[in-house]
Amino acid sequence: MKHFYTFFCIVFLIFSCSKTEAVDGPEDPEGNDKDPDIALKACFTLSSENILVGEKLAISNCSKGAATYTFDFGNGSQGTDASPEVVYEEGGEYTITLTVTNAREESKTFSLPVFVTSAASYYIYPNVPEGYSYLPLEAGLHPQNGMPYVLELREDLTGPGGSKYHYRGLDESYVATSHYIADKPFNSNSAFVNFLTGGNMNFHFPRTLASLYGSQELTYNNGWGFISNINPANRHSYGYLPVGGNYLYFGIAEDSGTYKAAIEHRNSGGDTFQVDLHALGDSSSMIGDMVAVENGYIAFGGVFTWNALAPQITGFKPVLVFFDASLNLISEVVLEGSELDAKISSPNDLNGTYHMEQLSNGNLVLYANGELLVTGSTGNLIKHSSFGETKPIQALISLGDGFIISTDRYLRKYQANGDQVKELKYDGNYLPELLEKDGKLFFVAGYDTSDGIKMFYGMADTNLNLFPIGI
Repeated sequence: MKHFYTFFCIVFLIFSCSKTEAVDGPEDPEGNDKDPDIALKACFTLSSENILVGEKLAISNCSKGAATYTFDFGNGSQGTDASPEVVYEEGGEYTITLTVTNAREESKTFSLPVFVTSAASYYIYPNVPEGYSYLPLEAGLHPQNGMPYVLELREDLTGPGGSKYHYRGLDESYVATSHYIADKPFNSNSAFVNFLTGGNMNFHFPRTLASLYGSQELTYNNGWGFISNINPANRHSYGYLPVGGNYLYFGIAEDSGTYKAAIEHRNSGGDTFQVDLHALGDSSSMIGDMVAVENGYIAFGGVFTWNALAPQITGFKPVLVFFDASLNLISEVVLEGSELDAKISSPNDLNGTYHMEQLSNGNLVLYANGELLVTGSTGNLIKHSSFGETKPIQALISLGDGFIISTDRYLRKYQANGDQVKELKYDGNYLPELLEKDGKLFFVAGYDTSDGIKMFYGMADTNLNLFPIGI
């Protein structure tokens, strides 16, 4: 009997010690209480019930007894994280629905609405008459008043007005004053203006045919009095760099039947006093953009084969050209793997925006004709991206340790290595420049409609959050 009593006590102690008591404690922060005995409940909260297009919405889960979570965000996308984040690309009212399931395959649902303000509500839409198309070719900040200006191509699509270049200057209230510059002679998609010393304005537009590459260069004084008009048939400039009191104009020039990368040295009045021609690659070449760097300059352009018959241009490849401080050519790097050969087949196809920036870590960002290239400081390729539906007129701006580009309908933010970190569906199709103004990014964009190209003004911060203009 004594031994039996001892055995009973041992068994009792074992079972007593192994039993788990139900105690109160903190709930799973993700609501991930998978005990089948817990009553199933679907629950979540939103970081805000009203957000902007492109703004991140955080969802906090407060469900009970759930083993799995399925969110329907109301925009055609779903997620299975317990507490996800979502970004909406279009304005409107959306219903977010959560379905939770427990270990017994039981399910519950819960929904909340979210209101998304459209990007269009933050823009200014200037009046574009019916039957007219307004294409922004270039934009910048006026050197005297700091306000944006736009060089635009206006086309009368239904009447006898033809196609004309205009200058659009904006005041502090973003009201435009327009000035006629010139009729469009041939093809377009490229333009710039240099505000010369003394106030004169030097405008450049392309005037290309299938087998002719030339330009139209006009100069006006600061009262819009006409000074001169030059139409060279053998050269065109894409842009310029100020150097001391002079300027470097870069582009392309014909030389003995071959097109060469050209750099014109001009004085403070815009008069050329020296021209440097460079035969890059195996045949013809051009410079689309150029930046000053420590101890010299770097140019971004292309090399290609020139043909007398169509296609006039074949084998186009991007090229980087390195110069010392005296503009002596040090080296050139032809970038292989480009997809631009399929896009560029005539001089007209070179009439677009070419952009290059050097980032704070030394990397170079090259963007033209819908192709984005990121290289090291010596031209070694790091990243290649192509946006096939993107129009030639697009923007690039450096953020120091990163950059932003425009593509068809989207603004995209990248790290220095070319990895995208954010995008905003801003709904433009043409965007020549992103301008830094008042600590934000200002832009004038064009967008396609059934009645031609229309325009809008917009503003965002460097993290691609939209702001009402003027605030």
